[in-house]
Amino acid sequence: MNIIEKIEQDLHTAMREKDAVMVRALRLAMASIKYVEKENREPLDDLGVIAVLQKEIKIHNETMEEAKKGGRQDLVAECATDIAILEKYLPAPISEAELEELVKNIIQETGATSIKEMGKVMPLVVQQVNGRAPNNLISQIIRKFLAG
Repeated sequence: MNIIEKIEQDLHTAMREKDAVMVRALRLAMASIKYVEKENREPLDDLGVIAVLQKEIKIHNETMEEAKKGGRQDLVAECATDIAILEKYLPAPISEAELEELVKNIIQETGATSIKEMGKVMPLVVQQVNGRAPNNLISQIIRKFLAG
């Protein structure tokens, strides 16, 4: 069962159980997934779905920070709940140490020596990580090793 099927199944279950919080969060996720699929004119694979969910979590984190500044505790709680629900559909995150080791190995395999060769390394690392770390973190670690 892929991630979309799991989300749809959980959405139907939440609707039957009248769990409004879960329904809202999963509908939001499905709407984002469908939007990206429509833009790309093709269905998303699990890696694409993971990217969409990570983006939604990032947006919720930003909204939560703004809500904290504005004193909107209701919105903070809502965002925190949504994030917790969406994170259930992401693979277990890779530790930063494991990610650094993986980046080192791929840099050695490709023979990359400068930041200009980041384009060789990045796709290979993203493929190996398989959605277990956000791309901005991967990019940051690659830059650290290639710049140093």
